Amino acid sequence: MAADERESGARALLNFGHTFGHAIEAGSGYGAWLHGEAVAAGMVMAAELSQLMGHLKKIEVSRLRDLLKRAGLPVGGPALAPERLMELMALDKKAAKGRTRFIVLEAVGRAALRADVEDAAVRQAIVAAAQ
Repeated sequence: MAADERESGARALLNFGHTFGHAIEAGSGYGAWLHGEAVAAGMVMAAELSQLMGHLKKIEVSRLRDLLKRAGLPVGGPALAPERLMELMALDKKAAKGRTRFIVLEAVGRAALRADVEDAAVRQAIVAAAQ
């Protein structure tokens, strides 16, 4: 994967959910959530964001949510305000030039690193994942 230094394609798939997940870990206090639990909840948030951006269908987000539930993983984040999670995401190592960058799914199995994401969409994705 060293050739994929821009974190697109296969490398991006590996980071799917991590921007949200790292914020969950930081906001909850490290150790309150296992890394995999935080990333699982982050994957749902990222999938919701992907849907809001017009890339995924609602049924695809539901399928991801159901698969994670069946694996015994959380699908909603902790009781943190969306604004707090967004503050923490701004500190993520993938942030560049003052913009938080997100791994979104352009389709099932095809991820992309995006910085052109509106704050309102991120907030809405966090809220949608909690429902």
